[in-house]
Amino acid sequence: MPGIQSILDEFKAADTQVLGVSVDSRFCHENWANSLAGVSFPLLADFHPKGATAQNYGVYLADKGITDRATVIVDKQGIVRYAVSVTPAGQRDPKDLLQQCQKINAG
Repeated sequence: MPGIQSILDEFKAADTQVLGVSVDSRFCHENWANSLAGVSFPLLADFHPKGATAQNYGVYLADKGITDRATVIVDKQGIVRYAVSVTPAGQRDPKDLLQQCQKINAG
């Protein structure tokens, strides 16, 4: 299964901006990106106050201090059009997410 980075041009062609968001610090983001030989999409730190953005989307697991592994697709008007959780240990299917973006932007 391809990673998002490997099909990033297809997301751009679908008029989609990919962002990574987590409650980790920018230093953790740098280490993660380096472990993947780099990423070219923005990584946002929801670090302080920890999980504030995740709380707004209902995916912050306060008892564990982490977020659910979720994908949220927001349209250009700021409306959530798609949201799915794969649990903290789950995996996403980037091709499926691309198809969701294509459907949203075509409609």
